[in-house]
Amino acid sequence: MLDPIIDIVHYLASRACSGRRTGTPGSEAARTYIIDNMISAGVHPFNSDGSFIHSFKDLPEGESGANIIGFIPGKGALAERIILVDAHYDHLGKYKTGLRYYPGADDNAAAIAAVIHAAATLSESLQENSYAHRSIMISCFDAEEPPYFNSEHMGAAHFCKDFPDIVERIDLAIILDLLAHRMGEGRIPEKFQEIFFVIGAEKSGLGPLLDDMAHAVPNLSPMRIGAHAIPPSGDYVPLQEYDLPYLFMTAGKFNDYHTCYDTAEKLDYPKLKNISNYLAYLLSLLVSADPELFEYRRLGEDDLASLLTMQDIFSRMDDDELRSKNQNVFEFVQKRIIRGDIEMPSKLENIKDFLQRGIEKCRNHGALDHNERSRINYLIEVVSRYMH
Repeated sequence: MLDPIIDIVHYLASRACSGRRTGTPGSEAARTYIIDNMISAGVHPFNSDGSFIHSFKDLPEGESGANIIGFIPGKGALAERIILVDAHYDHLGKYKTGLRYYPGADDNAAAIAAVIHAAATLSESLQENSYAHRSIMISCFDAEEPPYFNSEHMGAAHFCKDFPDIVERIDLAIILDLLAHRMGEGRIPEKFQEIFFVIGAEKSGLGPLLDDMAHAVPNLSPMRIGAHAIPPSGDYVPLQEYDLPYLFMTAGKFNDYHTCYDTAEKLDYPKLKNISNYLAYLLSLLVSADPELFEYRRLGEDDLASLLTMQDIFSRMDDDELRSKNQNVFEFVQKRIIRGDIEMPSKLENIKDFLQRGIEKCRNHGALDHNERSRINYLIEVVSRYMH
């Protein structure tokens, strides 16, 4: 029987898994548990011998890694095409004091739980349909955390190297990381808690589909941001060499990131369940979507989507109390972003004016210029400091 989302997170963040560091007994305990829940979710083993494990060796410290890979089989003419859904399962391992291990609840036990439950929902619904649809590959890659991060030693890199024929069949990669922490440790109003970001849709034709889904799940605000503002990292890096369309889903970094305080009881489980439902619904549309939606656009940009997201977020900061609490945030960023004669507005009303002018320019001319686009990055820094 599939464990509830909250139970999956609590187990993976428990002492039994001891931080899930690559090559340790804690990692092995996490693998066994994840595979048991994948089977309960209706996910099939990746290997013909009935195994979910893709092992790899020769990591810098002499240990071996193990990716967990399963799939939900497709049907008909689209069965050979694949949508990859990934949440890395490794974390930082042991810690010298306190708990003596890094729990890694939001990084990345929460995303694993969301993916497995989305897979269960999708598997059940696809069994009831006979139409042609793509296969879904569910991966929990290993060796994503330091010292392997963004290197050739990552589990995702070993997967690409060992299975190039599989990679060529992937139409879209969806990567999930850092999804369920509460914003601001209780200081941020509830209207901010429902936010998470969907990055990279401008690199394919998926933007309009995601816009149509903006209100698909109650009490959840998926917001699109361009990849130039929050570049993908981690498990997506090895896939970039193949010009694969991607979506990166995250709520961003948080105060307890990579500390022993990233514990299971701090997470927002209603939000995590909503994200899982959103992912399941998105996948139900993608499995039979027009192939044109997955055409990779290396130079694709969508400034309008990023600006509309920023406008939505800053509109939630309207009242005087929020502005007074966070004036120091605007002042901090203002000091950092003078670039020649380019100055970013630091007052809330001026930021909203800038956003409205940018939206009008995009609607009339299609895009911002380089200097205007660079300001979005600093607005994201304002938002990040405000929310965390």
